Amino acid sequence: HGWGPCGALMSPCPPALGCDDLIGAVFELGRTLCRLQLTDEELALFTAAVLLSPDRPWLTESKKVQKLQDKIYLALQHEIQKKHSAEDKLSKMVSKLPLMKTICNLHLDKLEFFRLLHPETAMNFPPLYKEVFNSELQYSDPRES
Repeated sequence: HGWGPCGALMSPCPPALGCDDLIGAVFELGRTLCRLQLTDEELALFTAAVLLSPDRPWLTESKKVQKLQDKIYLALQHEIQKKHSAEDKLSKMVSKLPLMKTICNLHLDKLEFFRLLHPETAMNFPPLYKEVFNSELQYSDPRES
């Protein structure tokens, strides 16, 4: 245990869960985003843009989500320009999206593995966690297609 970049508490992953790769990827993403020195406003807008991802398979109105995401990216670009930040800051932020998707998929893989190993524990996950990840798991398993 120790303090990591940007004051984050570093906690080792229990070896039995085999999630060293996931934890490592999350910390690397955290380090690279921390280096960008995002303001609270920039971080909030970037988070909103990431959460409003139009490529989720269960979306019925993906074009509307895309339009909303585009508006958020415009607001983020405006916020960056307003602060006279580096011109390439937005492109550096957007360049992290593939890594974020990889982390998400890796997390879903680990979650599914955990649910198979410990179904009784997985049944007791917090309600919000179940709500967020149940739909992801339904669409991430190619056997269910």
